Amino acid sequence: MQTDVWIVLDSCAFLSQNHPEGKLATIHEIEDELINRQSKQYFSNLVEKGLKLIEPGGKSEVHVQNKASETGDLDVLSNPDLKILALAYEIEGTIISDDFAIQNVALYMGLKYLSCNGNQIKELRKWKYKCSACNFVTTNKTESCKVCGNKDIFRIKSK
Repeated sequence: MQTDVWIVLDSCAFLSQNHPEGKLATIHEIEDELINRQSKQYFSNLVEKGLKLIEPGGKSEVHVQNKASETGDLDVLSNPDLKILALAYEIEGTIISDDFAIQNVALYMGLKYLSCNGNQIKELRKWKYKCSACNFVTTNKTESCKVCGNKDIFRIKSK
């Protein structure tokens, strides 16, 4: 991979210390997701070597939220996940993430993505939500089924 392209790092890049060369960027919140001393040290080392900590703009975040809602991934993505996607969208970077929901939204948005562990999604998936009692299906996640009131709602592949 070229070294003059932006590479947006999710937490897996710091946990595995595995990512391509390039202009490295991430969001401030990633540091809070690092759970061991080695990944925190790797993060610090990359900051010293020029890792950019960038806060994506609000318009990009709203755009990503809308796209994640369209795929049905919004409810499984954390705020840092959404910001990673928004940053990659803004700076036209390749996302490095093992998170399949991040990869799915990236694919839907036409963003490039790679994984740290080599596991990548092969196809775009759109999700719906299904009540386990009455089988009512909806595109929006709810706390309970609006038909029967059951609280056991789960995600199903719609495409």
